[in-house]
Amino acid sequence: MHYVKPRLLYLGLIVVSIGLVYYNWHDLLLTHKYSMKIAAFAPLCGVGGLFLLAFPTMAGKPNTTRDKTIGVIVFAIGLVAGLVNWYLMDPGFFVR
Repeated sequence: MHYVKPRLLYLGLIVVSIGLVYYNWHDLLLTHKYSMKIAAFAPLCGVGGLFLLAFPTMAGKPNTTRDKTIGVIVFAIGLVAGLVNWYLMDPGFFVR
């Protein structure tokens, strides 16, 4: 029964991330406008939430070099997910 409350928080983070991505895509399809910040950073929050949901002991300040490296890798994966989402929303932005 350890880590029940933190896992609920991480699950909430994932749900909010999914909601923000949905809202941004919905806004794009209806008004042809979107938020670049939400497009880039909502998937990052989702990836971080998924990681912390799977490994709740990794939450908090990293103490070892291994923990720092894992944190940077998860952050990089989240940024790539955000950039892919942003590219799918506005591929013309990256062609300029």
